[in-house]
Amino acid sequence: MSAPGENETRPRSPLWTLAVRLRDPKGFGLVELLIALMVLNVGIFATVAAFNGGALALRRSSHVSAATALADKQMEAFRDSTYGAISPIAATNLTGPDARRYELVAAVAESSQKTGVTYTGSTFVKLVTLTVRDIADGNKLLVTSSSTFDKCTQDRTSTACGG
Repeated sequence: MSAPGENETRPRSPLWTLAVRLRDPKGFGLVELLIALMVLNVGIFATVAAFNGGALALRRSSHVSAATALADKQMEAFRDSTYGAISPIAATNLTGPDARRYELVAAVAESSQKTGVTYTGSTFVKLVTLTVRDIADGNKLLVTSSSTFDKCTQDRTSTACGG
């Protein structure tokens, strides 16, 4: 065994000095504070990124919703018209409910419901395909909507229904 004062006169190794410092609670407040701030910053940046992504998704869905409203309005106009009045619409610029500009195009293809089959009712149908694009976003396609219209339902006459 050594005397109580004998260890204090020996030179200390750098590792021993570091170990003593690490065990001492003094001086760690700043290091702990810096680590806590770094963790807090990571959390804040992640939250800001999530809000930014959410805002972008909301804006996009708002544009799609407005484009869908325009397509539905045009499709209802076709439903309220006669079979002969259903015709293609060239690219038309419309203002949506959100005050943005959209381009609407209606393509109409005529055909029969079934071929080689005799059946009661209209055999003449028109397939209407509406596309709505966002003009401000480089004509990005937002909505495509299709519906079929038959002559019997649209014209509501006995001659249109084969009678």
